[in-house]
Formats: sequence, C-alpha cells, structure tokens
Amino acid sequence: MSDIIMSEVFICLGGNIGKREVYLHVARNLISKEIGTITKHSSIYETEAWGIDSDKKYLNQVIKVKTLLSARYVIKKCLEIELRLGRKRGKERYEDRTIDIDILFYNREKIVSKQLIVPHPKIAERKFVLLPMLEIESNFIHPSYNKTIADIYLDCMDDSEIAKTNLAKDNVKYNYICVEGNIGSGKSTLAIELSKRITAYYLPELFLENDLLPLFYKNPKKYTFLLEYSFLISRYNQLSKTLKQSRKCVVADYSFYKCLWFAKINLTKVDYLLFEKHFHALLETLPAPDVIIKLNTQTKNLIKNIESRGRGFENTVTENYLNKINKSYTQGFRKLTNTLVIELNIEDYNQELLTKELEEVDYFIKNK
Repeated sequence: MSDIIMSEVFICLGGNIGKREVYLHVARNLISKEIGTITKHSSIYETEAWGIDSDKKYLNQVIKVKTLLSARYVIKKCLEIELRLGRKRGKERYEDRTIDIDILFYNREKIVSKQLIVPHPKIAERKFVLLPMLEIESNFIHPSYNKTIADIYLDCMDDSEIAKTNLAKDNVKYNYICVEGNIGSGKSTLAIELSKRITAYYLPELFLENDLLPLFYKNPKKYTFLLEYSFLISRYNQLSKTLKQSRKCVVADYSFYKCLWFAKINLTKVDYLLFEKHFHALLETLPAPDVIIKLNTQTKNLIKNIESRGRGFENTVTENYLNKINKSYTQGFRKLTNTLVIELNIEDYNQELLTKELEEVDYFIKNK
C-alpha cells in the first residue's frame, strides 16, 4: 500500500466587518473541519484596508494546513466557508468583508486556472501577508521568485501600517449567543442544551408571562400594537439587565431583532413606522450578539411541534402565518451584515438529531 501523500497549504484569513476576531476564529474551525489540520498559525495582525478607501481596519492571519485535498477542492471549500460566514461579493474587487480566505501557496506548485492562481499573485506587494508568513515560515521559498519569504519581505515597498494584536489565536471569548427561528422550531430546546454544553447562562424568553398573548390570538386587530410594544420593552429590559450582570456567556432563545420581524407582519404600516423608530433607539444601547444560530425547518414540522406542546392559545396559528414569519425572518437576516449567523436545517425533533446539531455548532464556537 502506498503512503498517503499530504499537501501543505498556506492560507491568509482577513476581515474588517463585524466582530472580526469571531469570524477569524470560526473560519479556522471550519477549515480544520472541511480542509485539513492546521499545523501552524501566526499572530493576529491589525492592518489598514488594502486596495480600497475604507476606515474599517482588517484583522489578518496566516495559517499552514496539511490536507488530502487537491488545490481545486481547497479553493472550493474556502469559497463555501466564505459564503457561509456572510461574505457577499459585489462588483468591486476590493471591498469591506466579513471574511476573506486566500490560498497563498499549495506546496511549491505553480497553478494557473480560471478558479485559482497559486502562488497568490499579490504576495510580494502585501505586508499584511508577508509579516504573518514571516512569523511562521520565514525560510519558505517562493516558487516563482526563488526567494525566501524573509528576502521578499525586505524588498516589499508596502508602507501601510500593520500591528500585531494581543488577541489570542485560539481563545475567542463569546459573551452573547442567540438561538432564533420560527414558532415551534425548537429554539428553547437547543438553547438549553447549548448553554449546558458550554457552561453558559441560559436566558429564556418570558413570553408565557405576557397576558396579552392569548388576547392577541383571539383578537389580533385589537391587541397587536399593545402586544408587540410590550414584547419590545420586556425583551429590552431582560437582555439589558442580564448582559450587564452576567459573568458567563449568555445563550438566549431569542434575539432582540425578532421584535422588528414580528412587528413587520403584525402591525399596520403607520404603527410599524412608529415601532421601528423606537426599536432602533433601544437597539443602539444593546450589544450585538456574537453569534445568532438560525433554525430552519419545514412548516409541517412547525405545526407538528406546536401541536405537541399543547399551548391552547397557539391553536389559531396557521401555516399561512408561519410562512409570513419565515419570509420576514429571511428578509431580516439578510440585513444582519455585522453578525455571524449559523444556519441549521432541522428535519425532525429527537435527541439524536439534537446531538448532531450541537456538534455542528461546536465547529463555530469551540476553541480548537
């Protein structure tokens, strides 16, 4: 039997939108899951935006990965991870982004294809690549220039500012995680188990204590604004108090954003405009979640779960109403460009599938 041949890949990670260190952390975890073993990683550097006029600074890092995948499949996986972490590619080549994953070297090969050029053609021009590369493998010889990284760095004309940060490479701290989804998607079940798994404080939504909820289901037109506004205030008070006082990471089975998403389908246009104004005023005083876990499932599963938990006031919930919520959530999540969103597709509700869901979340939030 022939020996398994492993390839060595150097990858540069960078991003300047949202909680930058979280995106780097999650990208590393997904690379270790989807591509191969990370054998070396540089410190995390903060740099000026390169190639664009932006005041949002980047965090950059270079990692070395051992993989069984070909270069073609490595770039395919990198693009999939970028997409999963909210990377939106516009018309401009260089722009602000949540995460950018570039292959610098694949062994010492030269590859030119429609999908990939290796070595990366801009390496010699970018100090934010060379300095972290210098840290982990200064004697690596660039196959096109036949020079070491150390020599290329000395010749680099890039005068942009770059500074090593004190951010730990493998110890990102999560302070606030939300689990979100439609009515009956299993938010509380997952949030409870996740809080146990990572020793966090579980924050349940106190919707059953709201006496307006049963009245709303009986007479929506009369009680809609009162209900939505009462939820706005109660959720704000609960989140504000808990996030200030808790010394642990908080795992909530709702996000503050749901106030707006439900109000959009329940309120009249006039009432919604007033509600939206108050919502954004309160939102500015709350910290943004580090991560939102979004649960997706078919409407038939939602109905099944709603019926099984036997809350009488939910008997009037229809498929049409649940579909409206799904649409409002989809539109709302598209606007959350500064928050990492993990999407989980729920097929059924049982312990085995719950375990698989938690294992999937591990690749995003666990330190590896």
